[in-house]
Amino acid sequence: MLRALLIFIIFLIIFAGIVLFVLQAPGQAILTYGDTTIELPLVGFVIGIFIVFVLLYLLLRLLNLIIHMPRRIHAARARHRQRASEQDTRKGLTRFVSGDWARSEKLLARAAEHANHPFIHYLLAAQAAKLSGNDESLNHYLEQAEKCMPAKQRAALDILHAEILLQQGQPEQALSCIEPHCGELRSNSKVAGLLAGAYDQLQDWQQLARILPDLKKNPCFDRTELEILQNKTVHGLLAAVRNGNTAEDAEKLGTRYKEVIMNNDNLAVAYVETLLDQDRLGPAAALSLEILGHHWNAGLARLYGLMKHADVNRALHQAEQWTGQHDEDPVLYLTLGRLCKQAQLWGKAKSYLEQSLIRKPFAETYAELAELHEHLDESEAAQHCSKKGLLLATRATQA
Repeated sequence: MLRALLIFIIFLIIFAGIVLFVLQAPGQAILTYGDTTIELPLVGFVIGIFIVFVLLYLLLRLLNLIIHMPRRIHAARARHRQRASEQDTRKGLTRFVSGDWARSEKLLARAAEHANHPFIHYLLAAQAAKLSGNDESLNHYLEQAEKCMPAKQRAALDILHAEILLQQGQPEQALSCIEPHCGELRSNSKVAGLLAGAYDQLQDWQQLARILPDLKKNPCFDRTELEILQNKTVHGLLAAVRNGNTAEDAEKLGTRYKEVIMNNDNLAVAYVETLLDQDRLGPAAALSLEILGHHWNAGLARLYGLMKHADVNRALHQAEQWTGQHDEDPVLYLTLGRLCKQAQLWGKAKSYLEQSLIRKPFAETYAELAELHEHLDESEAAQHCSKKGLLLATRATQA
């Protein structure tokens, strides 16, 4: 508009200049056509030319307006739809952030019809439908997004689809969606989490162990979740070793995940139990002593008493040193009693087992004491301990 006004002003200035020039030297303009001759003052002729030019210009503009009217109407409607789409998008995103999933889903789906990048709206609408539990709409929006999504940007659809499949308990199908994007494990925490979640649901600990190094190198992957995955992976691998479902060596497994095992009491107990099942007393005892020297683990202390030590007196001496800091632990005194029985120190074994019962009675402590009484030909005391142990075990089972 400003440009047209500027052109018009310039034209008026030029026209005024021409008129002033003509007025300084009046003359005649003679027009001849065949036998017809028309004489006009030069100023009138110039003004007439100007009027004709203006009328011709207006006529051409009118014709142009009429010719392009359908296109202009279509463009105006498109602009109106675009503005409405942008308004729905703003409202839909606001509802999405505020947690109004149902309303957000409808607004975003409606905005997608006239948006420049409709697949983004369909993905967000699908996410809103997922959060509101509308599975039917969810599948519809995913289909619509797939139809209009560029091939280079398909990762977003695959990730959302994989997330939905995992929530529905379909890890195999989720893997097929997420595996093409495994190259992003170190940079995309979403991809990393979904792949780890799929292997976790499948209990495929070997594959989970394979991707753990990449998960560690991803700076955005949640450290707490990573620790949980590491612990579950090592538990699963140990179970596979104990059940004979893998050819992996237990000690090599322990070396590879030593830090994880050292920092998790349950894992440490499971690993030592695995070593004992394979009659690897030396490594089991050494690791138990290393961990117990670092921090107290009652489960390992109990296993230490069940081990058949080559030098039981040395083992007993080591265990007795722990009483200085853990004098109130009944498991420690149970272990001391067992080690004394191995060393055939019957009186000392009886004393330690009784001290364990004073601190807290366990069915297995009564069983050890009953066995000791039988060895000493104290039948009545053995029967008394057996009954109390059986009663305690029965209560524990019922609880």
